Amino acid sequence: MSLAGAARPTPRPTATPSPSPAPTAEPPRALPLVVVFPFDASSDIKPGTGAAAAQLYVQQMNAAGGIDTIAAPASVKRTDYSTYASGVKADYYLAGYMTPLGNGVSVVEQVVSVRSGTIVYGQTAQIESFQDATAQARMIHDGIVALEKQISDAYTSAQATATSTPLPSNQANLAQGFSGLKTLFKHKGPATPVPAAAKPRKGIIVAHVAGPLPASDLTKATNELYTTLAAHYNTRLVTYGSQNLTVQADSICGSDRNNTIAGGTASAKLVHHTFGSSPQYTFALTVYTCFGAKLAEATGTGASLTSAVHAAAESYASTHPGNS
Repeated sequence: MSLAGAARPTPRPTATPSPSPAPTAEPPRALPLVVVFPFDASSDIKPGTGAAAAQLYVQQMNAAGGIDTIAAPASVKRTDYSTYASGVKADYYLAGYMTPLGNGVSVVEQVVSVRSGTIVYGQTAQIESFQDATAQARMIHDGIVALEKQISDAYTSAQATATSTPLPSNQANLAQGFSGLKTLFKHKGPATPVPAAAKPRKGIIVAHVAGPLPASDLTKATNELYTTLAAHYNTRLVTYGSQNLTVQADSICGSDRNNTIAGGTASAKLVHHTFGSSPQYTFALTVYTCFGAKLAEATGTGASLTSAVHAAAESYASTHPGNS
């Protein structure tokens, strides 16, 4: 039988391995975004100064690098700061209040985390020159950069711990382990951050502190009172003094009656001890309703004026969490 015409068997194709995909570089991490709102200012300061100060801070913070900073329009109300900052996808926002002090101004500065709604950085500064303002802007920039580094380091540390530690085989323990990790990764991970405790709807208006101390000390006390209370309540400053808030309460509140009014008197005395004497400061805080009725009193003492005011304000906040 002839096989000359028979077809030769077709060779079986050999599978060609697919080339390994080239590793994709991790996209660079976006810089934290900071919104700077025009600084509020007392009526004694030239209009537009707060907006100009905010623009200067934006320029200096961007020049320092490491963060993106933008200025917010002056039309945004203080009660809408958080909403506006969330709308532009910001990580933080900066707000401030300016009052005259000597040849310059005293500025209360607060950096708020948009995620948690809490104040993460705050201070009172005295500014008398362009160089002072530049230094303050750089200080706030450095504070935000340091905070971001802490968050990043904590995230990296948590990743390393999760990688090096073998997971338990028990499914119940496994679920519990992942539940714990979510809190560590809440800054950049998929877990939804736990919202901070909401501030009460009733705000607090801070009047200028009175007392037999130099004007610069009374301004310092006023700024400390504002900063401490702002950590617990929606707070704003007014130029009214604290001498007669019972009578002035109605005018201070105006048509916005859902507020209380905080003021106080600061004083100092020398306390003698074995090795000499040292000053002791006392701050008497009084809080009124918009109708002029006294709501609460709290007194703080300390080796510094700042510590005395802080102690009194924290005492009120602990006993009146609802500001009522």
